[in-house]
Amino acid sequence: MTRYPANVFGALRRILTSVDGVVVALLMITLGFALEWRYEATTQGWVLVGFSWILVWLAAIDRVTRLLPDLLTLPLLWLGLLAQLHPATRTVGAELAIGGAVLGYLPLRVLELAWFNLRGVEALGFGDLKLLAAVGAWLGPQAAMLVLVGGTLAGSAWHLVRPETARQRWAQSFALGPWLVAAALVLLLGGPPWMGWPS
Repeated sequence: MTRYPANVFGALRRILTSVDGVVVALLMITLGFALEWRYEATTQGWVLVGFSWILVWLAAIDRVTRLLPDLLTLPLLWLGLLAQLHPATRTVGAELAIGGAVLGYLPLRVLELAWFNLRGVEALGFGDLKLLAAVGAWLGPQAAMLVLVGGTLAGSAWHLVRPETARQRWAQSFALGPWLVAAALVLLLGGPPWMGWPS
């Protein structure tokens, strides 16, 4: 049985006491400046900075533990939906946020169940699905699909070119979370046109 939040706090300690902590801090600082420039010093811009910082921590935790904890993914999902209720923090609006959350989770959950029943192995972790649902709630359905495709292709390509033998590569799974996060951050930095946000 997975022990939350003990695993999360253990991962945070490992990250903060290693070079990973420096990388996380540098990424957060860089994203703060980049997103403030991209979205200007607005309430929405600062909310998106906070969203990006949580994504960075999720990627770091997944890289260390191969887990995306509900302690972060579920609040991130709900905050994305709640952000649509106020004009100053709204990104895509309530309808698209709900659609993005559903599109990020439900179809992939059905496919994951079908694959599990067929092959007896999980194609995607539940944490990945909840992360995609959160991305959909914040950035909309178009972004959720772009993150899924971009993150999966990039992660799979990296997995296949690693120096292990082909048999080792196919036998091992890999943490998809960091690749999904990277794709989401690229879209965020690209701006609303990349994500199909309404004008």
